[in-house]
Amino acid sequence: MVYLLFMMKHFILFCLLSSVFFMAQKKDTEIEDFLTKYRRNLITDLDSSVYYINKVKIISERKGDNFYLSKGLYGLGYCFYQKGDIEKAQYYIKKSIPVAFRSDNFQTQALAYNQLGLIENNKSNYQLAIQLFLKSLKISEKRELNEKSFALKNLGNLFLSQNDTVQAIQYFQEDYRFTKEKNLISEQFGSSNNLGMILRKKNPDSALMYFTDALSIARQLDQKKWQYDIHINLAVFFMGDQRKNLAAALSHLKAAKILIEDIGDSSLNFLYYYNLGGYYYKKRQYSEAITYYLKAEKIADNPAIPLDYKISLMDDLNTVFSKNGDYEEAYQYLKIYNKLNDSVFSVEKNRNINEIITRYEVDKKNSQIKLLNQQKELQAKKNKLVIVTSLLSIFILTGFLYFGYKRAQFLKKLRLQENINHQQEKERLLREQELKEMTALVKGQDIERNRIAKDLHDGVAGDLAGIKLLLAKENADLNNKNLDKIQDNISNLFQEIREISHNLSINNLRDKNLKDLLLDLKTIYEQRNEFSFYLYIYPENALDDLSEIKKINLYRILQELLNNISRHAKATEVELSVNRDLNDIIIFITDNGVGFSMNEKGVGLKNIQDRLEIISGEINIQSTKDKGTTVIIDLKQ
Repeated sequence: MVYLLFMMKHFILFCLLSSVFFMAQKKDTEIEDFLTKYRRNLITDLDSSVYYINKVKIISERKGDNFYLSKGLYGLGYCFYQKGDIEKAQYYIKKSIPVAFRSDNFQTQALAYNQLGLIENNKSNYQLAIQLFLKSLKISEKRELNEKSFALKNLGNLFLSQNDTVQAIQYFQEDYRFTKEKNLISEQFGSSNNLGMILRKKNPDSALMYFTDALSIARQLDQKKWQYDIHINLAVFFMGDQRKNLAAALSHLKAAKILIEDIGDSSLNFLYYYNLGGYYYKKRQYSEAITYYLKAEKIADNPAIPLDYKISLMDDLNTVFSKNGDYEEAYQYLKIYNKLNDSVFSVEKNRNINEIITRYEVDKKNSQIKLLNQQKELQAKKNKLVIVTSLLSIFILTGFLYFGYKRAQFLKKLRLQENINHQQEKERLLREQELKEMTALVKGQDIERNRIAKDLHDGVAGDLAGIKLLLAKENADLNNKNLDKIQDNISNLFQEIREISHNLSINNLRDKNLKDLLLDLKTIYEQRNEFSFYLYIYPENALDDLSEIKKINLYRILQELLNNISRHAKATEVELSVNRDLNDIIIFITDNGVGFSMNEKGVGLKNIQDRLEIISGEINIQSTKDKGTTVIIDLKQ
């Protein structure tokens, strides 16, 4: 009958204003002044914020300061996100990541992955959203950043939107503990509110405690919008069957109405009217309930009202008209409810999301288990030393029996270990055989490429050179301009064949490092004038110590991906970003082309996957029709 407030845009914006630019490792007075003006205008004048943060970008580019440049790029992306221009938001936020890597700006890295996760979540790309949130969480935990709170809240909200309250409670409670420990007052509000809403039926006493905590924080920070949220949620709480107190519910709704007038946001009347309708429904005054539900319906088309609010309202209108005996109207609202409800999240996507989060939790717990096992082994060794020392005095009397017992145990363990080693060796040989077959296949392809390159260079290119020479001799006397043009065309063709030959030749790849090979590729595409090509490698020596087999296979993979973009994507901009963190190499390839369906998998992608298998790499492809493509390659050293 009533609806709770879970997602709080203004809360997230307030938290960002509170912390996003306070961890600078160095100060630049000029840039800091523009950052202050940017923050001051984020809520009231977004266009001014765009102007000031763009000044940050321009000045930091001029000064060569990557630390502030990463902030400027991210800030521009965040402004465009608030303005609803998601394409520009993604462009600038993605661009901020390699710059943040180069300057060790871990806070901007965490914020960027978190914001990209929100964008994918809004597009219903839940699997990619979770991966990005977890990436932000991993950076925040590793560097002990307060931005951990944003990632935890977003993960909680995502699972909450999919009705997975168990996972949602886990993330919100972890965030509540974290913000309380760090004394992050404003960040603590969101988890307090959400925990109150989730637990209101299972544990009403705890729910009331969390709601009271959230209201206290909102008043302490003089956040009227937050106070409105809590009064609405407390009204719902007191209308619930377990804590049915309609007088208290009405009191909180009246407090919410006063705050709406102070805030000046008419869209907030939706939940006020909706829950006031619920209040009269609880009192079985159905005509009054219909009146306020219909007032809420008039506001429901406002873009600020989420779809699930509208779905719930249609369901309640169907119910209350039925209770009032108007079955025709009830049926009309039932049809609207069923139509809106068709957008429910699918079971298969839920399964994939749970697989991603489970993998993350398993990796995290495995690290904890490994540490506990090491501690356990160390303690066991200490205990054993104590026991041996204690038994030393009677060792002579029990020596023969002890030796026989230990020998039997040793032989038993030895046989067991031999069986385990045999099985492991068998599995290792099978894996090696599979890898050898795959390596042989790829090697065969490279040999064939080398043969074609040699044929082109020695055969076709040589014939063209001979034809050009004959034409030059014939034209020495004729001096025919058309023949001169033909010779020029043959020269261009000869040069193109040489470039193709070099790209195919395995010898050419062995002579250069991967960075120089990628720069050659960039030059080729720039000469063709097909698209703007941006290449970022951080640090500069990130690719210097690759083995030859990794270098050749990785180059062929990137060559194939760029070739696919050239042939199919119709892109105007392509960005290739290489980032190295310790022994991990992460490569982003993004284009703004036409995208493709993920079901369209050809031979090229199969060859890429085969090569990645050889060099222990993983690939993740995200593409949307008319929105471009992002390819992420994760290479373990």
